[in-house]
Amino acid sequence: MFDLILVGVWCTVWCIFHSWFVSHTWRDLIQRHFPRYHVFNRLVYVAFSTFFLGLLMLWIRTLPSVVLFEWTGLWAWIRVLGLAEAFFLFWLGIRSFDNRSFLGVTQALSYLKGVPALEPPFRTGGILGIIRHPWYTGTLILLVFCLPYTNVNLVWRLVFLAYTLIGTQLEERKLLKDLGETYAAYRREVPRFFPGIRK
Repeated sequence: MFDLILVGVWCTVWCIFHSWFVSHTWRDLIQRHFPRYHVFNRLVYVAFSTFFLGLLMLWIRTLPSVVLFEWTGLWAWIRVLGLAEAFFLFWLGIRSFDNRSFLGVTQALSYLKGVPALEPPFRTGGILGIIRHPWYTGTLILLVFCLPYTNVNLVWRLVFLAYTLIGTQLEERKLLKDLGETYAAYRREVPRFFPGIRK
């Protein structure tokens, strides 16, 4: 039982820091104290959050677990379809987003070239014209279908499921602050997670 509590706690800690380090507050803090190097903020954020998530998952894999549900028979095919849909959404997102800016590569290269790093354009083409958050939708689906259910991964599934929903809301607040009516109009026209389902 203590292991399950630890999994929930550490996953929650990762989620909190993951959101904090991409917030306006953190961005402004970095710009104020490191005005020359704040363009590397996104690159460092992606690297560190990926690294520590990997460490967290490696630690979780060492914990003893009890299988609660296996994807067998017809369920195995349902799982394959779910995973295919999740990865299809990730691929569509990759085709639609400015991935170099998302990873922080564009900002770092601009600094090295001695030119200002431009804000990436707001995009609404491709899958982004059908749903606003294809990667978050894919993540939600992946969390459902990714592995056989155990007592351990049920905990982190629920934490990351809640974080994806909360994180989406936090990101939309940031986008509204940055883009104003442009994003507000986009929200009114395009559903958040699933086509045809609006708030």
